[in-house]
Amino acid sequence: MNTLSRSIDGVPRYFVPYVNDCFQNAYGALVAYFGLKPELILADYMSFMYGQDTGYIGLNYLHKPSRSFEFSEEQLNTSLEYVYFPTVTHYSRRDNSDVQELSDNKIKISLYVEDNPHIAHERLIELIDMGIPVITVVDMYHMSYHSAYHKTHGAHAVVVTGYNKEEGYVEIFDKYGLSKSDFDGRISIEDLICARNSDNDQGSYTKPIRNMWMEVRKKECFKPGYDSCRNIIAESLSRMKGKKDILGCKCGLPALEIFTRDLIFKRDTMPDDELFSLLRYYNTAFKLMSRGRTRFTVFLREISEMVYDTEEICDCLKDSSTKWEIVSNLSLRLALTKNKDIMTNICRQLELIREIESRAVDKLLELSFKQEA
Repeated sequence: MNTLSRSIDGVPRYFVPYVNDCFQNAYGALVAYFGLKPELILADYMSFMYGQDTGYIGLNYLHKPSRSFEFSEEQLNTSLEYVYFPTVTHYSRRDNSDVQELSDNKIKISLYVEDNPHIAHERLIELIDMGIPVITVVDMYHMSYHSAYHKTHGAHAVVVTGYNKEEGYVEIFDKYGLSKSDFDGRISIEDLICARNSDNDQGSYTKPIRNMWMEVRKKECFKPGYDSCRNIIAESLSRMKGKKDILGCKCGLPALEIFTRDLIFKRDTMPDDELFSLLRYYNTAFKLMSRGRTRFTVFLREISEMVYDTEEICDCLKDSSTKWEIVSNLSLRLALTKNKDIMTNICRQLELIREIESRAVDKLLELSFKQEA
């Protein structure tokens, strides 16, 4: 093997406009490289979460700022039936017995941090030499192909598929179009190391990248099964009906009702600057809800050969996705115009969303699976 260079062919340049974030988009590329369908493997549960004390919302975890990339096993495993995430691990302190352990019915995505950039880079080279593409986190401030270059700091996931030590470059691609990314080419090894080792200055605080990367592995015998598809439906119903809390937060239709009621109260009591700032946050958070409903629709269509009659559910979710997009746009309009009368329309749209999603949940309850072949 030529240890000076290596390039992995055939890694799909994956992107769909309904992915949750750049990390999920990068996972999709590797899932597809393994010959699996991202629409199924990365299908997340249908839900709605509301942190009443903070006002933050989300699908299966709250969409909120954090100052670290170190998450627990519990925090990482709230969304995906087919994926298991161990707790974020310091690479130099990893337990090799845990690294090797794989499940029959889940793929494993291990997230590593490493404060020694040389060790992190050598691991990247080692994985590429084994024919394994690497998802790595970078600070976009240091990525010359992007409009954020030398302007704005921000963590972002890219896929590395090759390297050439002699010429001093790595091959990467970044197809996450929702952040205006569309790159497939070479950058210098030096620039990649700098981007991975960045302090990622957020103004009032730093959120160091710490050379973070992800390793995706599965057993040869792994294949998606009926039971996991049933579990996605069952868990989605449990969450949407408010039968369980996730990470201490209320979920589902009851949580959406409380959230809508609280919005009206905040319109009348919250200081204007705080309210307008919150609505800017909801502009983004509501868009994530919209994309989540689209993803669940794609999942239902993906399993259409396993179940009977999903069309009415898909139609409901399509309507719901559209209305989440509408409340996103209304939130931004309120924040910009400072016209609090718009809140009445926002809450009316949220009530319509709850009615539509109630119908979808009722239909999901009636959903029956065909007999497994």
